[in-house]
Amino acid sequence: MFKKIVSKPVSEVQNTINSMRAGVRLKLMAVVLVALLLLVVKNLYFDYWHALDRNKAQVGKSFSLLGDMLENDILRWIDNRENDVSTMADNPLVRKFAGEVARGSGNSTGTAEELQRYWEKIMEQYGVYDEIYISDIAGKILVSTDSSRINSYRPADNLIIEPLRTGAIYFNDAYLSPATKKPCIAFSIPVRAEEGGAPDGIACILVYRIDIQSVIQPLLEGTISLGNTGELVLLNKQGIAINELRFRPGSALRYQLKSEPALRVVQGDEGIAQGIGYNGEEMISVYRYIPKVSWGLIIRQETNELFGPLRGDILNSLFISMAWVLLVLGILLYFLNRMIKPLNSMEIAAREIAGGDFSRRVAVNRRDEIGRLGNSLNYMASEMGRQFKNQKNTQEVLKVLVSTLDLDRMLEKGLHTICTSYNFNVGAIFLADPEKGEYASTALYCPGQKLMDPKRVIRPGEGIEGLAAITGKIQVVSDLPEDTVYTVNWLGGQLAPANIVVIPLLFGKEVLGVMSLSSLNKNDHRQTEELETVGTLVGVAVNNAIMYKKALDLSVQLKEANEQLAQQNEELSTQSEELMSQAEELQMQSEELQTTTRKLQYKNTELERLADQKTRFLAGLSHELRAPLNAVISFSDVLLDKVVGELNQQQERYLHEILNSGQHLLNLINDLLDLSKIEVGRVDLNIRELDLSIPLEEALAMVGADVSRKRLEVTNLVNAGDCVVVADKGKLKQIFLNLLTNAVKFTPVGGKLTIGSACDGPKCRIWVADTGIGISPEYHDAIFEEFNQVGSKGPGQYTGTGLGLSITKKLIELQGGVIHVQSGEGVGATFIFTLPLSEKNSVLRQSVDCNLKCSYRDSCENCSCPRSKITYLPKPLVKNALLESLDIKCCLVDKPLLVLVIDDDPAVRSFVPDILIPRGYGVITAGDGLIGVQLALAKKPDIIILDIVMPGKDGFEVLMELSGHCWEKGLSIFICTSKDLSREEKQVLEQRFQRIFNPGGQ
Repeated sequence: MFKKIVSKPVSEVQNTINSMRAGVRLKLMAVVLVALLLLVVKNLYFDYWHALDRNKAQVGKSFSLLGDMLENDILRWIDNRENDVSTMADNPLVRKFAGEVARGSGNSTGTAEELQRYWEKIMEQYGVYDEIYISDIAGKILVSTDSSRINSYRPADNLIIEPLRTGAIYFNDAYLSPATKKPCIAFSIPVRAEEGGAPDGIACILVYRIDIQSVIQPLLEGTISLGNTGELVLLNKQGIAINELRFRPGSALRYQLKSEPALRVVQGDEGIAQGIGYNGEEMISVYRYIPKVSWGLIIRQETNELFGPLRGDILNSLFISMAWVLLVLGILLYFLNRMIKPLNSMEIAAREIAGGDFSRRVAVNRRDEIGRLGNSLNYMASEMGRQFKNQKNTQEVLKVLVSTLDLDRMLEKGLHTICTSYNFNVGAIFLADPEKGEYASTALYCPGQKLMDPKRVIRPGEGIEGLAAITGKIQVVSDLPEDTVYTVNWLGGQLAPANIVVIPLLFGKEVLGVMSLSSLNKNDHRQTEELETVGTLVGVAVNNAIMYKKALDLSVQLKEANEQLAQQNEELSTQSEELMSQAEELQMQSEELQTTTRKLQYKNTELERLADQKTRFLAGLSHELRAPLNAVISFSDVLLDKVVGELNQQQERYLHEILNSGQHLLNLINDLLDLSKIEVGRVDLNIRELDLSIPLEEALAMVGADVSRKRLEVTNLVNAGDCVVVADKGKLKQIFLNLLTNAVKFTPVGGKLTIGSACDGPKCRIWVADTGIGISPEYHDAIFEEFNQVGSKGPGQYTGTGLGLSITKKLIELQGGVIHVQSGEGVGATFIFTLPLSEKNSVLRQSVDCNLKCSYRDSCENCSCPRSKITYLPKPLVKNALLESLDIKCCLVDKPLLVLVIDDDPAVRSFVPDILIPRGYGVITAGDGLIGVQLALAKKPDIIILDIVMPGKDGFEVLMELSGHCWEKGLSIFICTSKDLSREEKQVLEQRFQRIFNPGGQ
């Protein structure tokens, strides 16, 4: 079998040798030929391009130096002409003529002739000027070297305009002269007279006109020779050639170049480029930009002329290289023929090795690659023979290990097979004893002899066997000294072993034992690696045998355990029957509990539904009751004001009774609604820091009429800024109102009321004291219960709902405070309550951003104008509360206030005008939201009294539409409704109001 396995790689080697022998000559020749050709092409290619790049760089450098020189010559020539013009402008003769022109003197003709003669001498001397002339500021030529142009007008172009504008020299770019039809450039400069003339003293313009063909063209052509195809090109701002082109006669200022260097240079770039020229030939061009005159300079020459010699040199090199290639191929063919012969003997040897003759070797007498191939073939044959023997030994060992599961017998047979297969003279196997922590001898091998003092037990770390047990790694000892204690009885004598190998018997990472082997012959490292694999096989076999033995023991134990379990099952069966009966009883009790729980849940749901229905009923009832009460209270108040006519004494008394009864009924409705909201937890609190005196002053104002009627003396010890509490302003005002109303009711005529406060730790203590009838100590707790009213002699003596103090107590507790009473019968009563004190303990003034500009002060900072607030008025409207809220004293109001009432209730639309018109207000009304918006935008009222609940467009929608318009003079909104507004609804109303008050606000 092993022969079949190893024959495959041997066959592959044989095939490799055959293919080398058959095609190596042709392949090597082809490879060498291709390599040489590539080398030749590569060298010629890189040599050509390297030489080409070098020539390009040299040409670019030469052209660049030439361009720099030409640029310097042109700039120097331009500077010289500017100096000539400047010098001539300062010439005394020119200045004299300019003065005469400025004064309009009659002697200017003589000076002009003298000046003309002077210029003609200069032109003869220098020969660079085509014409010199002077014109006045209107463009009339006064003096010229060209007599035909005197007293003629030249166009009012930049030659005249720019010197007048800048007062400096102006350079006119190359152009075709209208007179001579020649390419020219010109310089002009203003000439200033000592007196008079145009602005800045300019009397006339001096102009120098130069023929380029007679100056610039020789300058360009006389610099250097550029062969038969090279030329120098000078371009103006538009890319038009200033000088004559070599291959296009008559092109000066008549031909525009569109090549890449021409387009780049007119944009101010500089560099070198290769491309097609205007004559259709490939060119190398270097271009320079002359900023002073905005000209472009191009130096170029055809590449055929520049690189022609280089291409001829490359062709000569190509012919020489091909001759060398042919010579090398001939030499290579000779050596290949000598190299192929040894491959024949290798092919025969490979065939015999593939047949199973691992002793076959190839004679090797060379040190080249073929010699190394022969050595590799010999090494491969040797390794295959060794692997074949190793596999055979492993199969023999494995066959013995799986032949039985009896541990001792398996180890004896296995150790015998290992020693005989791997040429060991002595062997021993020691297995681990986990209970004793040592390794005991289990199997020995020493044929025909007995070991002297054989080891029976090995402890971990003792000798090389103990070291192998601890480390779990194979241990090898060779070249032992002569005095070693390890000796072997062999053939009647004692011999020292040449090699000792200790192999750990591993199962995974667990060391199950060690196997110690000794040999009189030395073993190589490859045999050690094979023994390590054998040790693993023995470890697996040992583990299988141990597990088999444990499985047998476990089977016996399980049989005994099953018998015990059967007995226990009978006992458990009896107990299970008892537990089943108990479980049935518990199940019945559980079902009864679930039924009771469902009934309680149903009742709780019903109670919650009834509470919600009660709240909605009270809210709806309150809204329905307030509507007729609004008419009763409002019209009673109007009649008592005698707005519609005088009343007799009996009518006035009846109306007072009607008004008091309506207000009493309204208070009862409010108390019932407040109590309902508190009970279901629907009270919205806007807790913030506020000055205690503010809600107190508002509550005192509301009981002011009753205080005056009973002639009570009120002492308010709470000053502005004394205490800053953390509370809801509206609810705190209601607390004060309830306590003050209660004190006024139970205090006789002429009595006293005292309100005070004190800061005590984290709490603010507030009290309201009266000199009324007092409360007996046994009723101090009862007075805070619902529908319970007590006096000096017991409950039920005074009229009232009995809810005021109960609501007050709940509102105080909701805000983190407590309330109690100190009183006795006939000595008055003092109600004391606490509220959380602000950490700042100072009044926080909240300013509203105001975009209105007041004519009496610099800004609206800290302005308390009611026009910057939104006010809530509950229905039914109370005359005094309405008038107090409408008392606007803002300095912005310089005329009677206009009030718009938007309400679907006719009683409100009738009541408000009756109250306000006699007091100087202007009033307009609207019965729905749509008409209200139209009137508001048309009339721009100062105040809007707005109902929330209306058919069609409600108060929220009205305020939304108004928020989209700017109210420059300001606007006050009074929300008048019987609806109990939530905190979220108030926030929506205030946000929309802020958009009205702050134009552009969000």
